[in-house]
Amino acid sequence: MGKTSPLMPATAALLLLSACAVDPVSSVTASSVSPHAASASANSNSGLTLHPNGFGPDSYAAWKAHEGEQDLRGNADQALYFQKFTATETNAAGVARINGLEGQPLAAIQSLSWEHRIGGWCGAGAPRWDIIVADENGNRGVIFLGCAAAAKSPGQDPVHWIKDSYAGIPATALPAQGFTTEFNPNGTLTISELLIVFDEGTTAGGLPLGPGFVFLDNIQVNDKTWTSPADNGGN
Repeated sequence: MGKTSPLMPATAALLLLSACAVDPVSSVTASSVSPHAASASANSNSGLTLHPNGFGPDSYAAWKAHEGEQDLRGNADQALYFQKFTATETNAAGVARINGLEGQPLAAIQSLSWEHRIGGWCGAGAPRWDIIVADENGNRGVIFLGCAAAAKSPGQDPVHWIKDSYAGIPATALPAQGFTTEFNPNGTLTISELLIVFDEGTTAGGLPLGPGFVFLDNIQVNDKTWTSPADNGGN
């Protein structure tokens, strides 16, 4: 495969890879954090923002009031809703982009987690974290962290919510898949983008798959947490 255009959106490029493949990372422990992670992430949470969006038919992401757990701010009890009411093979997804980590070393990401509401979809490929990375020459690849492979624990409301966590993410523990053959997964990787992607739909290969939606709450990147859009301006 040749080089992708630098204008090609990451959300389109990542769909060139198999979204339904079993996530290669089954567990990452905090004890395996790189010794440089603390210094690399010292400023990694400053100004982080989360922006939901999406593309394609019947697919989007948006904050929904009175669908989540108790908010840290206000009483709207919001949750981040992802939907794909179409076939998995359709070029469509609900996406949320986390801004503020671009250009930092991969070790700046020490932990990622969210809580998903029981009844929504938690599959091998969606919802998932996509860490888009670049090697020393600017060639890009992606690290998949799928919902099904995350460590599970009770949510804030343990009756209705499950917490999915990846704690401690050193570069050496996370296999990256290149968008092009020129990508070097063994070199020094920097963060290009951090995304939450929901692209597994209601069917796959013509067979029923899942409900086509999920609600996420208490979305956390390192020590930054989102319970509503208001959290872009604080915590």
